[in-house]
Amino acid sequence: MKLPADNTAIVLIEPQNDFLSPGGTMYQYIAEQLAKRDVINNLKSLLDGARGKVKIIYVPFQAFKHGFPELKPGGPGTAGLRGIEMEMKADWGTGAWLEGTPGPEIIEPLKPKAGDILVRGKLTLDAFHSTALNYLLRANEIEYVAFTGFHTNWCVESSARSAYDLGYRVIVINDCTATDTDREQLYAEEVIFPRIGTVMSSKEFLGAIS
Repeated sequence: MKLPADNTAIVLIEPQNDFLSPGGTMYQYIAEQLAKRDVINNLKSLLDGARGKVKIIYVPFQAFKHGFPELKPGGPGTAGLRGIEMEMKADWGTGAWLEGTPGPEIIEPLKPKAGDILVRGKLTLDAFHSTALNYLLRANEIEYVAFTGFHTNWCVESSARSAYDLGYRVIVINDCTATDTDREQLYAEEVIFPRIGTVMSSKEFLGAIS
């Protein structure tokens, strides 16, 4: 498989402290998989190898103000996963993605660099739904979208499904994604992703850029 550089982009979803740093609200659940799969180092190598060749697009989760005033108490926005995150404990307080805390900040090894695109406004599992991601991909004439980031079977999968429905050629770079357990990771890699696109390693992806 060859990937035309001018028409290819990497999308990196939620490389933030709440997921990826000790003391973050959700770090304790994913820490073992991060270490086992060496995901942070894989991502760094991928980004370093791809910069200047393909577009690199960051889609972090949007920060909430303390107390989550953006969401109606008891409303649908506080149900399910979001409600759970609102009660999670971090070293810097209660609640995930809190403005003014380290939680929503992108971790140091994966900070965007000159030429990278930073997409704001992600408030949902799907990176397309509440952001300008689709517009920016279309405006840059991107056909091949390679997904990386967190969590594999939540935001990465939701975004990859949407990309498929929007007519993009979907790639998932498996060693640059992670979730809480082997079971969840393998189900997404082996059952879901092959039906909507191509699963590749970071080395395979870099080798395919033409």
